[in-house]
Amino acid sequence: MDNESIFFNPGDAIANSRDFREARRSAEVIKKERPTEKQIIIAEEDGTEIYAVYYADDATSPNFGTPHHIKDSF
Repeated sequence: MDNESIFFNPGDAIANSRDFREARRSAEVIKKERPTEKQIIIAEEDGTEIYAVYYADDATSPNFGTPHHIKDSF
């Protein structure tokens, strides 16, 4: 994945975990139970080792968000 910082408001996360596999599993369940055309992103919040699941269109500007790095998307 790209190493570029993407900004999200942590309050917009639809799931989060300290374990990437658990975050991925949560994202898969969300995608299955709430079908949507929206892209789902798993991102690591910079410096925290917390993986959060977001809808891609919830990305925000640096002035209103926290930097994350994308780890997976689908």
